[in-house]
Amino acid sequence: MQKITSYEKLTSFKYLIVLTLPIFLELLLQMIVGYSDQIMISKDQDAVTAITNTNTIVNVFIIAFQVFSMGAIILISHYKGAKNYEGEKSVYSVAFVLSTLIGIGISIILLTCSKWFFQWIRLDESCMEKGLIYIRIVGGCIFLQAITSTLSAFLKSNSYMKESTIISALVNVLNIAGNFILIPYLGIMGVAISSVVSRAIGVVILSIVFVKRVKVNIFLHPLRNFSTPILKKILSIGGPSGGEALSYNASQIIILAVVNNLGNKGIVNIKSYASMFAMVSYLFTSAISQAMQVVVGELLGRGAVQESKKKVYQTLLASVISATIISLILFFISDIAYGIFKISDPELLKIGKMVLFIEIFLEIGRAFNIVFVRFLQTSGDIAFPTIMSVIFCWSVAVLGSFLLGGKNIWLNLGLIGVWIAMAMDECIRAILFMIRFKTGAWERKLIV
Repeated sequence: MQKITSYEKLTSFKYLIVLTLPIFLELLLQMIVGYSDQIMISKDQDAVTAITNTNTIVNVFIIAFQVFSMGAIILISHYKGAKNYEGEKSVYSVAFVLSTLIGIGISIILLTCSKWFFQWIRLDESCMEKGLIYIRIVGGCIFLQAITSTLSAFLKSNSYMKESTIISALVNVLNIAGNFILIPYLGIMGVAISSVVSRAIGVVILSIVFVKRVKVNIFLHPLRNFSTPILKKILSIGGPSGGEALSYNASQIIILAVVNNLGNKGIVNIKSYASMFAMVSYLFTSAISQAMQVVVGELLGRGAVQESKKKVYQTLLASVISATIISLILFFISDIAYGIFKISDPELLKIGKMVLFIEIFLEIGRAFNIVFVRFLQTSGDIAFPTIMSVIFCWSVAVLGSFLLGGKNIWLNLGLIGVWIAMAMDECIRAILFMIRFKTGAWERKLIV
């Protein structure tokens, strides 16, 4: 049998799917870890509200770590394609050191400023005490997430998707087991402790696997391969990308404040659950687009521009089909889905179903956005998607949420108005990024 060359493997759709499936499983497990807390404590709706608000705040800060993991994935894949192994080693050192230091800094911020954050987003006073317990434990140890994100990015850049998935599965099992043991005795504090302990164990295992597989020990001599030019490259790639994600998550805080201001904790929880269902809808898109970044980065490093374009279209088609099918299924079983979280009020179920109808169109737009933005970032065309995302996120999603969904502002549509605004934002940007890709302006900005 004729041996398949590395180039043929990179251009194969089958190889893209092989890389995608472990990432998909890992993201699925991460989502379960993230939301198992809410599922397992759903009898206490105040605790659910506290966790929802905490996660919205924490997600803004997690973007700082993604700056380095995003930059690392793109640079490592390009350097591999160009066979620049010294540059690759420097990326490991720079990304690990900086993300860890920033993670420690953010942990301190979340420990000391948590009450102010909750007051700013108008968290209901009845949920404040539980929210502070949760954010101070989970947020105070957020540096573990920084290390996890960075090491996971390193493994993915080297196509060790399976190892990353297995570790994520173990962390998931430990977290759920910890919840079962601790929730009956400690409530929301038990949920937080379980999350932190399982994440710490995951960091230890990821560190061991990275050293054994990649053969680079960044723990004994973290500054040995540190390079200022590489740091500038990572920041030039990951900075704008992180800025886009930071803008999005910051906008979600403002949107959450709009929803909190409606004065109905049931609506706040419906938003939380609808956001959870949305994540299920775009999970495959997120996975296959990450795999695409690894493949396309190496292809562009070899100068294979046309094959890179084909890979984008393959990824886009698979993403749109999966997002549409999953969001349709969730719409048709919405009452059952919300029922998992003990939602039985007919009015809340009606609003939740309408939100999931709008979600169908939102997810189609989001599929285009995720695929095109990740490709543009990988190619080096970083400023355009960042600027467009920030402009439309705030002028359409945030302003639209306030006008359409804000209490006694204009149309007074509540949560439905919020979802319409977010769907408009995704669909408008989808058209813009598709035009950008087709014009080929990104070809003048290739990194390597």
